[in-house]
Amino acid sequence: MSQRPLIETLAAFLGAGLRPPTALARAIVVVLAAKLVAVAAMSVYFHFANQRVVVDAAAIGRLLGPASLP
Repeated sequence: MSQRPLIETLAAFLGAGLRPPTALARAIVVVLAAKLVAVAAMSVYFHFANQRVVVDAAAIGRLLGPASLP
């Protein structure tokens, strides 16, 4: 399988993101870029602060609610 169609598709996708045609599309690109920066900043912070999120049964229970038993 050739890599050329995949590379061309990715290039077209990135090109569309760099020059969106409408004001709404430009706003969406700005918001997505801001979210990407926020996620990258959080990952750098958690990596260098050596923080690990504790996930146990109690945390999942608080998030999803109690499990229903059949």
